[in-house]
Amino acid sequence: MVRFKVVRLCKEEAVSIVPTEILRYDLDKATKLLEDKGYKVVSQGLMIVAKGEDHEVTLYPSGRMLLSGSNDKEKAGELANDIYAAVEGSREPSSAKRS
Repeated sequence: MVRFKVVRLCKEEAVSIVPTEILRYDLDKATKLLEDKGYKVVSQGLMIVAKGEDHEVTLYPSGRMLLSGSNDKEKAGELANDIYAAVEGSREPSSAKRS
């Protein structure tokens, strides 16, 4: 399970998800895993954008996410957990912690 902070963005219907540990994801593998979950995924080089029914997720290799479509922190946390679970198979090993 990935631990993270949910940060509401000012004047935006979006929140930022910031992992509290050092993570690394293979975005090619993450793309396939999210497509298997029904997302429409577009690679943007250093990030991928996954579109769901009522939200959009931008995922970076570091595990950081931008969730668009809501600024509700609780809903964003649930969605972040779902995305992290979906892309778990693309996570690269790491044991370091962020301070």
